[in-house]
Amino acid sequence: MAGGALPSPAIGAAKDEAPRRPVIEIEHLDAHYGARQILFDVNLDIFSGEIMVIMGGSGSGKSTLMRLAVGLERPSAGVVRLFGKDINRLKASEMLNLRRRMGVSFQGGALLSSLSVAENIKLPLRELTRLDERTMDIMARLKLEVTNLSGFGDLMPSELSGGMLKRAAVARAIVMDPSLLFFDEPSAGLDPVVASALDDLILRLRDAMDMTVVVVTHDIESAFKIADRITVLDKGRILAVDSAEAIRNSGSERIQNLLHRRAEQEAIEPAEYLRRLAGDA
Repeated sequence: MAGGALPSPAIGAAKDEAPRRPVIEIEHLDAHYGARQILFDVNLDIFSGEIMVIMGGSGSGKSTLMRLAVGLERPSAGVVRLFGKDINRLKASEMLNLRRRMGVSFQGGALLSSLSVAENIKLPLRELTRLDERTMDIMARLKLEVTNLSGFGDLMPSELSGGMLKRAAVARAIVMDPSLLFFDEPSAGLDPVVASALDDLILRLRDAMDMTVVVVTHDIESAFKIADRITVLDKGRILAVDSAEAIRNSGSERIQNLLHRRAEQEAIEPAEYLRRLAGDA
């Protein structure tokens, strides 16, 4: 196949069905923070209906990649297409319309502390629609039910446990029934039982609502539980994009070090080490 491109996987479909088209297309993507380059020539397609997990060590660039895919930041070079549209060429009104089809669940929940849980969930509806109050109330209650938070809508975020905050953030992310959903470190700070329940919720949402889901995580167990495919990032470059089973059995030493949490020792010449200590590197 030209350019070494991967074929479109028939995620969750029978073998005789047509392959699904990419919802996210990332081509030759570079990203910088000042003079420091974070991502290097990243190329990635994410297909309709799949759960793509992006994993890598701290500082590998996975959260930066998600922010670029969502359109919160602009790349130094390269293209990000969502639903076939180059997001860096869209007008503000066109990007707003595109965001109606997306949901994002941020790492810390990002709920507004001054609003109740239900009012937090209704925020996207207030900002992006002209629905009446009763309809918004019904939609918020439905999403509270889906995320097992029924009856907690009147509480303030400070009154929720960590797991409940994560689920409330998911309820807000899905309140407009998006076809594309992003999670940033969904299991961070949660105990294993609560984290596993959140994984189950992600799987149910994908199956029930036919969503495309992108999950950025460092949680190895969670990644293998929910992923259709896994993208492994290392120092801003893609090491592999493959099925969870293929990643688990990869012959790459760097991937196995990541999976088994083995530290890599960087070999440094004595002269280079002295330059670093002197601040000349």
